[in-house]
Amino acid sequence: MAFGDVGGAVTELIVTCMTPEQGSVNIRKGDALKLTGGYEISNVTDAEDAVFGQAMADSALNGAAIPVKVRGICIFAYTGDAPVVDGVKGILASATDGKVKAPAAGNGAGINLMVDTTAGTVNVLL
Repeated sequence: MAFGDVGGAVTELIVTCMTPEQGSVNIRKGDALKLTGGYEISNVTDAEDAVFGQAMADSALNGAAIPVKVRGICIFAYTGDAPVVDGVKGILASATDGKVKAPAAGNGAGINLMVDTTAGTVNVLL
């Protein structure tokens, strides 16, 4: 069964963003990203940073264009306790670059749809 078969189609929105002009870049497809400037993204995160979207391609270059999914179902690797599937908690960035975590307090971004504790992943509708 494809995503979207339950309850209708799932619309995705992909935005072209840029990697930082300076510094180290090591973005992998599937990484959680934060917004660091005007259309500029990074997978280097601190715990509780807001998640902007998911990398749709690898990049190790400065100032490179990269597609970012900002709406739709994203499957993120998580660290720490498993995120909660309750319709409101969502996720935030973890201190491990490119991964997410359950919010320490309050709500994060998106709606958690499923958690796979064996694989260490969470499906999130951003």
